[in-house]
Amino acid sequence: MQDGSRISIDPQTNKASRSAQGESQPLWDGVHQLDNGAVIIVRDGVVVMDAELLESHERQQREMEQVACMQLVRKVCGIHNECQKHPACDPARQLLSLEKEELRNRGLNPIWQGVELDSRRLCLDALNNENYFQVCTKRRSTNRKSPCQALQKQVCGSRGQCARTQACDAARQLLGMEREELVQVPSGLTQSGAECREAMEEGRFFKPCE
Repeated sequence: MQDGSRISIDPQTNKASRSAQGESQPLWDGVHQLDNGAVIIVRDGVVVMDAELLESHERQQREMEQVACMQLVRKVCGIHNECQKHPACDPARQLLSLEKEELRNRGLNPIWQGVELDSRRLCLDALNNENYFQVCTKRRSTNRKSPCQALQKQVCGSRGQCARTQACDAARQLLGMEREELVQVPSGLTQSGAECREAMEEGRFFKPCE
C-alpha cells in the first residue's frame, strides 16, 4: 500500500491482514486499492472477491503451485545446497523428482492434461510444515552481509549488547522475513532487504547500538 504496509489474504479463509513494521493486524472493513491498482472490498475482515480479483487470486495460486517443489528444495537444502545434509533435504528433492516424472507423464499421455499434480500439492503442504521442512539458515561464507544482517548487527550490537531493545527485535523479524524471501528470490533483491536498507538510512527507530 502507499504507506509501505503489506496486505495479505489467507487462501483458506479469505481473511485479510495488514502488516507493517513487523506487526500484523486484521484489515479494516471498506474498499482498499493496492499498489498494483487492484481493488479489494473487505467485510467483517473477509475479502469479498469480484470476478477479476478471483481470477487474479486463482492465477497466483497456479503460479505458486508451479514453483512449489523448486521453492521447497531451495528452502530446505539452501540456495547453493548449504543444508544438503539436513534430514528434510532428501525428501524435498524426491518431491522435485516426482514432479518432473509427473510432468513427463503429462507430456506423453493426454489423459494427464489438466490434472492437478500430486507432487505440487505435496510440496505446498510441505512448505507449510515448518516443524520438519525448516528454512536453511546457512549461507555461503562471504564477507558481505545481507541488508538485514547488517541492520541486525547495527541495532543489536556485534556482541548482542542491545538484544533486548524493540529495535533489535524488529530487526530480527526483518532478517527472518529476508531469509524466507531469499528462498523465492535467489538473486537477493528482496522486499525485506530493501526495507532494511531504507531503515539503516532513515535511522530514527533503528538507531545504532551504543
